[in-house]
Amino acid sequence: MKRYHIWTIGCQMNKADSDHIANYLERAGLTQAETAEEADLVLLNSCVVREHAEVKVVNKLKSLKGIKKNHPDVAIGLTGCLVNPQVDDLRNRFPWVDLFFSPQEWEVFSKWGESHGLPSMNTEKDSVQPKPPVSAYVPIMHGCDSFCSYCVVPYRRGRARSRDLAEICCQVQNLVQRGTKEVVLLGQIVDAYGHDLPSRPDLADLLAALNGIQGLLRVRFLTSHPAT
Repeated sequence: MKRYHIWTIGCQMNKADSDHIANYLERAGLTQAETAEEADLVLLNSCVVREHAEVKVVNKLKSLKGIKKNHPDVAIGLTGCLVNPQVDDLRNRFPWVDLFFSPQEWEVFSKWGESHGLPSMNTEKDSVQPKPPVSAYVPIMHGCDSFCSYCVVPYRRGRARSRDLAEICCQVQNLVQRGTKEVVLLGQIVDAYGHDLPSRPDLADLLAALNGIQGLLRVRFLTSHPAT
C-alpha cells in the first residue's frame, strides 16, 4: 500500500477529519494520489445533512465499484455521517467497500491499518500536518446535545465532548511553529465548549489562552448558536 486518495464532502469538521487521516497515512509512508484510479487506498468521508450531499456520496461509491472490479487489491473505505450503527445494511448495499467506520472512530481505522502493516494512529502526532496551511482547522469539541429535528449529528457523532483546553493550545502552538497564522476552531455548537469538562472552562477561556500564543494572528470559530 503506497498511495491514498481521500474524497471529502460536507462541513469543515469533515475536512478536519480527512486532514487527520491524511496526516496518519503520510506518517505511515503513503503519498497522496491525484485520482482514485491511481490509489491503493480510497477513502470517502461522507455527509448526509442534505439529500444532495448523500446522493453525491452514493454515486461516488457506485463509481468505485468499477475500480474494485478492475483492481481487486485496492482498499475502499467509507466514513462520515453516512455510516450508521447498522453497518450490515451498508455492507449489503455496497459489498465492494472494505471498511466502514463512524466519524472519529479512530480506533477502528487504526486497527484496520495495523492489520495492513501500518503503524497505529497517534492523536498527538496525527493532529498536525508537517506543513500545515496558513489557515488551519482545529476541532475543539465533537458531537452535539441539541438533537434538532432536522440534524443527524448527535446520532452519528455522539453527544457533545469537549477537548482539553491545554491539548488544544498545544496543537495550535505546534501549528504556529510550522507556519500557520490563523486557526478556525470547530464545533457543532462552539458556545457549548467546556460545559462537560471537570473544570468547566468556556469558549472565552479558550480564546484568552490562544491569544497568548506568539505568532498566531487570527482566531475564528464555527459554528455558534444564539441559544447557548
